[in-house]
Amino acid sequence: GILMSSGGAMGMSPNSELMTLAETCQYLKITPRTLYRYLQTRRLPAFKLGKEWRFVRSDLEQWIRDQTRSATDT
Repeated sequence: GILMSSGGAMGMSPNSELMTLAETCQYLKITPRTLYRYLQTRRLPAFKLGKEWRFVRSDLEQWIRDQTRSATDT
């Protein structure tokens, strides 16, 4: 694969909004298996770029906030 410079040659924002599956696993501190389960049940905001899943960091942050809110509601 092509290594991305921190500048982002593909017009990505400097803080790298777009995350790979591996980066998202590290970010959410979960295993790829758990991540795939979330994807299958459409619990996680994500989209496909060709065969690869991509995740938007701000979407994930919002999703985490929603999870936290629903956990405290019960």
